[in-house]
Amino acid sequence: MSAGSSLGKLYRDWTTRDLIVGAVLSVAVGVIFWAWGVLWNAFNAFPFSYLVNGVWMMGGVLVPYVIRRPGAAFLGELVAAVVEMSMGSSWGIWVLASGVFQGACAEGVFAAGRYRRFDGVWLYLAGGASGLSFILDIYTGKYLSSYSGLSVLVGGIFAVLSGAVLGGGLSHLLGRSLTLTGVFSGLEISRGSAKRI
Repeated sequence: MSAGSSLGKLYRDWTTRDLIVGAVLSVAVGVIFWAWGVLWNAFNAFPFSYLVNGVWMMGGVLVPYVIRRPGAAFLGELVAAVVEMSMGSSWGIWVLASGVFQGACAEGVFAAGRYRRFDGVWLYLAGGASGLSFILDIYTGKYLSSYSGLSVLVGGIFAVLSGAVLGGGLSHLLGRSLTLTGVFSGLEISRGSAKRI
């Protein structure tokens, strides 16, 4: 079975609205990623900068929180990474590698919940798992040759915690806030939660 047919099967049950909302959210998150990268580069201080690294985990948490379908975490991170890179990310092609890694990690958490668990705990777990992308950063940033092993370990812990708190927490807050406006009416997230304003 080819990769294209596997992806087609994964997204087969998505409605047109799922695809549109997922794409729009992913693009918006990609713009946030780009802006966050500008701030990150201005104030980068390893390993403490990884305390705010979790913002980059939002694509793999917010999109599946709203869409609630297999493949949403992967789509969210990948599209957001493409947008960030196309806007001129200082990390170039490595942004795509991070997006794939983060999306796959978050996807694994939602798959473990059989795509039925989208409450706070699962969002925080997905964000924390995405924070494991720090493993890529160790090599692309050459941290092992620049910092002590303890600093690298602390950076990794910060990355996972930040992924959980910022990636999971901000996605939860943003998703709930937008749902209350009724903008996600008709999607899984809105059942019993939306109100008209």
